[in-house]
Amino acid sequence: MRAAVIEDQTLMRDYFSALLRKHCGAAEIVSIGSMAELTQRTAELEQAQLILFDIDLGDGSTLDWAMERAGRGGATVLVAVSSIGAQFPFKQLQGAGISLAHKNDSEKELVDLIRKAMAGAMVISRHVMELISAGARDPSSPLKFLGPREQQILGLLGQRLANEEIAALLGCTATNVADHRKRIMRKLDLHNIEQLIDCAIRHGLVFDSKAAAAKNRLTS
Repeated sequence: MRAAVIEDQTLMRDYFSALLRKHCGAAEIVSIGSMAELTQRTAELEQAQLILFDIDLGDGSTLDWAMERAGRGGATVLVAVSSIGAQFPFKQLQGAGISLAHKNDSEKELVDLIRKAMAGAMVISRHVMELISAGARDPSSPLKFLGPREQQILGLLGQRLANEEIAALLGCTATNVADHRKRIMRKLDLHNIEQLIDCAIRHGLVFDSKAAAAKNRLTS
């Protein structure tokens, strides 16, 4: 596998590169340390199957670049890594299908996230979810109004999954999902799918749907 690491801190860049070689099967790694270098070497990333990138480099943000790259589609998996504690550009990245990791994630957590992302999931690490949830706590949080199943379905809706896809993951019918969706909208005074998605994102309810669904089936 050909991978790329875009990170301005040399030690972190070396750590990510070693991790990808040891645990993720990366035989070739493109190593980039700045926005200026990224601009000059973009062509080298065309054949990369995985790109692990820091959101903020010393000379600029990779956000616009990442959004443009994700918008082109293709088989390249993008994983954003950051240490940002506030104003995390979660909504834009999640909407583009980019997985999100944090520099405080353990090696095992990061490896698990990368493997799930390579398998086709849009994954958000525990540390990122904690940051999002901490920033979203307010008296009108859905956690105060929704039951566990409703919270789970709202999180899956936040992944832009259709009723039928959610039903397949949770082992129920699309009609059942639709009924939950109507109750969620009524309880939270929401009126369309975009408001549901925005609510799930703002309150940190979006998670790895495949893993969550598998766990649900095993424990139900």
